[in-house]
Amino acid sequence: MAFSMTRRLAAALLVWLAVVPGTVAASPADRGARASSGRVLAADDPLPALEKAARPLRTTEPSGFFKDLRPLGMSVGDAVVVGIGEAAHGSRDFVTFRDRVLRYLVAEKGFRSFVLEANWSTGERIDHYLLTGRGDPVRIMSEEFQNAHLLLHSQDYLDMIRWMRAYNVAHPDDPLRFAGNDISYAGPELYDRVVDHVRQAHADLLPAITDLYRGLRPNVPVGDWVRAAMSAPLDERRARAERTGRVLALLRAREPAKADDGHAWAIQHATAVDQVARLYAFDFTDPQSVAAAMAYRDTVMAENTLWWHRRTGHRLVLGGHNSHLYTSSSTPLLPVAEGAVLRQRLGRGYLAVGLSFDRGAVHATEQGLQNPVDEDVRRFEVEPAAPGSVEYTLDRVSHRNWYLDLRSAPPAARTWLDTPRPKREIGTDFPPPGDQVNLLRSADLVVHLHEIRPSRRLDRDAAQQRPSAPGVSADPLPALEKAARVLRTVEPTGSFGDLRPLGRTVGDAQLVGVGQAAHGGHDFLALQHRVFEYLVVEKGFRSFVLEAPWSAGLRLNEYVRTGRGDPARIMSEEFQNAYLFMHTREVLGLVRWMRAYNVAHPDDPLGFAGNDSSYASPDLYDRVVDHVRRAHPDLLPAITKLYRGLRPILPAGEYMEAYIKAPLAERRAKAERTGRVLELLRAQTPAEQTVAGYDHTRAVQNATAVDQVARQYVFDYDDPADAREAMAYRDSVMVENTLWWLRRSGDRAMLAAHNGHVYLEGFDPGYPVAQGGLLRRALGNGYRAVGLAFGRGAFLATDKGVAEPRDEDVKTFRSGPPAAGSVEQTLDRVSHRNWYLDLRTAPPAARTWLDTPRPKREIGTHWPRDPDRVNLLRSADAVVYLHEIRPSGLLPRG
Repeated sequence: MAFSMTRRLAAALLVWLAVVPGTVAASPADRGARASSGRVLAADDPLPALEKAARPLRTTEPSGFFKDLRPLGMSVGDAVVVGIGEAAHGSRDFVTFRDRVLRYLVAEKGFRSFVLEANWSTGERIDHYLLTGRGDPVRIMSEEFQNAHLLLHSQDYLDMIRWMRAYNVAHPDDPLRFAGNDISYAGPELYDRVVDHVRQAHADLLPAITDLYRGLRPNVPVGDWVRAAMSAPLDERRARAERTGRVLALLRAREPAKADDGHAWAIQHATAVDQVARLYAFDFTDPQSVAAAMAYRDTVMAENTLWWHRRTGHRLVLGGHNSHLYTSSSTPLLPVAEGAVLRQRLGRGYLAVGLSFDRGAVHATEQGLQNPVDEDVRRFEVEPAAPGSVEYTLDRVSHRNWYLDLRSAPPAARTWLDTPRPKREIGTDFPPPGDQVNLLRSADLVVHLHEIRPSRRLDRDAAQQRPSAPGVSADPLPALEKAARVLRTVEPTGSFGDLRPLGRTVGDAQLVGVGQAAHGGHDFLALQHRVFEYLVVEKGFRSFVLEAPWSAGLRLNEYVRTGRGDPARIMSEEFQNAYLFMHTREVLGLVRWMRAYNVAHPDDPLGFAGNDSSYASPDLYDRVVDHVRRAHPDLLPAITKLYRGLRPILPAGEYMEAYIKAPLAERRAKAERTGRVLELLRAQTPAEQTVAGYDHTRAVQNATAVDQVARQYVFDYDDPADAREAMAYRDSVMVENTLWWLRRSGDRAMLAAHNGHVYLEGFDPGYPVAQGGLLRRALGNGYRAVGLAFGRGAFLATDKGVAEPRDEDVKTFRSGPPAAGSVEQTLDRVSHRNWYLDLRTAPPAARTWLDTPRPKREIGTHWPRDPDRVNLLRSADAVVYLHEIRPSGLLPRG
């Protein structure tokens, strides 16, 4: 996918930063007015020439007649490869437009193949289905379109493949074919086809080739294989490439005297296997090597496309991202584009069609995410194009959707077209890096769509896994047994000797997240307390950050630092509704221990913070207003008025329940008012180095926390998509508050929260952004994540469906033993009762198991809850396993 491989291969070293001009919203009416009003245009404005040459596009859907595409057919001429790009992988409209053009070129121009930016082995499986009808395209796509190619797993591609099969049923003597040209993965069928050919045609080579391929044939799902390949030592990756290259050399040395179709295909399959191995043989920690890897990838994609064209004799449509299909590179990070190689080899036999759009929505992952899974994909809204960009000018043409042959563009437009300008090129992640595109030198045609929609994602059948290779043991128990570290106790008592290996996992990290597999478990809260004591005493940590309201953290911090206030009362007032599972003896014991520590160490005190955004207590409003009264009295009337009626007068639980039930318009109006307070305060910020500046900075953060809560409630929770955005917003805010605390305190800190907020990746589609993942991006290895798991026992929760829980809703539940096939079932087989493991140094024999999503209990406030699918290796740096847990102790309200 466009830069999906680039970003994942280079992410450890390269940060793609782009300054993109601010966008200016423009309605369709405005767009038409700019094109058709009689106002005077600049002499060099290309709009009149573009308007005159543009060809309207009737639809992007693959249906109906093709009359509007016939000028495009004239532009195709005698080209044998037509590359049709996309400006975003996760858009429906680019895929359906390409499908429509394919159908037109098949029906009226004799095209017979489609080549996609997908793995060669993927193409082999889909092609077999198209030719024979054997196999299930849904299953093939589910198994193949993973990791960097997961955005291909859409209804839009499935519809195209099914149309191609229907065409072949109707035209059995003149079928359509399908190929993949990419090289991130070589499926087991490629190895099997090479070995089968050797067995039949070159039996004397079979022992040698079988030995060279031993251990290379994938026996895990695509995504797991790619992650393992990326994390393997460089020497090991290079040794694999030497072995695949040796197989290829042995086969090439047996080239038959006469044309042999079977041998030619076997050579190409062995070539594809070798291409994949050689891609991973680059050193992705070296920027120059990364650039060379990207050039290698695009060159190989072009070579595979050309091989397919020569072998089949077909004219073909090539599908991929604009950035690969352009005839000129749009970014230094991709020094050689596939399209440039095709132009060099085919001349005008290659036609490049670039796609553009003004606004809309796409599916993508957060920027820089490595090795994505389905749960990482979310909907992003793309604002109208910014002035000065390619899209801004193209969208001024009066047609909603249109295209233009750039080779015959009017002279009045050519100067503008022949100048590099910012253009959105969205791959698998968002926002895009900010490419500079010279349309005239990059494409032969441009297609512009006014607005695009996100792709229609398919559900993935997780049960459809490929069988392991014969004789391969998948049991990780011996390796886990060897690497497990015994945990003496979860209780915060006694010596810390058993925790010192965990300290080595922590290393120099500034922030360590320690999770919970159930909010209502005593053992998780006790272990968090114990680990924090260890980190304070032996590793110099000085702050504790809790998944709790910012206002609760401020009040508890004041008690911990000064002794003022009653922690039991503070917790009773603040820990209500969704936070009631923190109103426990365990958390109170931690707070009191922190106060005792500070009494004994007055010159080196501990700090306490909350980082969540569902409640802001009256105390928080008072702190903002008191600061304004002292430092900015001229603002007091305005801020008092803006806050009027917002300061809570009900208990926290009742306040939150009433807030969420208020009309959406009312909630949004409140957020406008809290935002206005924040703007007024930010405009008054004094110099940071002064005492007043420090006070003001804290006041701004407190006003920010008030505003965060108001904005948490402006989402429409009845709309599933908006509810997902709300959850993403919540974790993003928790990250912002945590990072603010780290900057202001300068402390090393421990973050205590549910696994779902500590993990490096999300496991619940309802929570599309994981706090831990954002912290890893912000802090790198300065953030370490410790996940928790348990085998059986009891915990506190409410019945499923209780939306606004109260103390009386809380019950004790028992989980029962681990389920078959679950994470816990295997972890429970380790002989220690309680233990932990550094996942980063896990033995290779356990890594495949650890790097596979499996059912795992992640219990929040409700029970029962279906197990979530968690990939331990990608989610955490360490895992702690407890054989049995007990319920936490709720405190009485007082």
